Amino acid sequence: MSSRGERSILIPSSYTMETADMRQRTLKVGLIARAAAVFRIDRIVIYRDSDYDDTRFISLILRYMETPQYRRKALFPRRRELSHVGQLPPLRTAHHPVNSKSSTLKIGEFRVGVVAESVGSDGGAWVEIGSDRPVPLRTREEVKVGQRLNVRIFSLNPLAAEQVDRKEIPGYWGYETVSTDSPESYIRSRDLFVVATSRKGRLVDVRLLQEIEKSSKSGLAVMFGSPARGVDAFLSQGMLERCCMINTIPHQGAETVRVEEAVFATLALLNLLRLEE
Repeated sequence: MSSRGERSILIPSSYTMETADMRQRTLKVGLIARAAAVFRIDRIVIYRDSDYDDTRFISLILRYMETPQYRRKALFPRRRELSHVGQLPPLRTAHHPVNSKSSTLKIGEFRVGVVAESVGSDGGAWVEIGSDRPVPLRTREEVKVGQRLNVRIFSLNPLAAEQVDRKEIPGYWGYETVSTDSPESYIRSRDLFVVATSRKGRLVDVRLLQEIEKSSKSGLAVMFGSPARGVDAFLSQGMLERCCMINTIPHQGAETVRVEEAVFATLALLNLLRLEE
């Protein structure tokens, strides 16, 4: 996608409406998380569909998958909705290290941490980063126990870390999950260029990709409709006229295309915008 600005996808709260089984619902949400990770999506936005609102479950699974394995127990208490997460595929992104032992850490390495103990307002704390024990943390602000933050290892003997902002971390560092009652309000508040998917949309070619790239320098939002209704049911006529409506699966052989299938097909095509990054 565009080499500048945020990259978001918008999916409806009714994404799981056709799946009653908890295991299948979990796996469906897992496909969205995998697509976001594969194509380096910064934010997954769940917009409310009055027909069916499964925002809480979708958000929970997305947030669980994005959290590094070594921090999940601390951030997600045992609950029924997480009973099938063991079957989800790992994201294998940069902030999900395969080996988190202290002996493998390097100076300058970034980690996701969870505050284990806050010393107070003097800029100090202890943080869990997946090593054998909590490590001292040099902070920029007062932090709270249980707070998630990004850190950088600046010393190995003794092992110590410092808090960093997301923008200081090079490369892809996972997605954020948010929800909104109105996709249009979200889009307008962030001044994003919108690509919406529809079988009635324009076919994607090189010229169209160039148009999207030029228009999305400040940020790009890719919106998908619900299993029952297209994006035109959720946006005003004025917003629809602003959107770039595209068809990423022309001449489809199946009568219907599932949301997760449209997500992968669309993001794969838009990923061609990144060839020069």
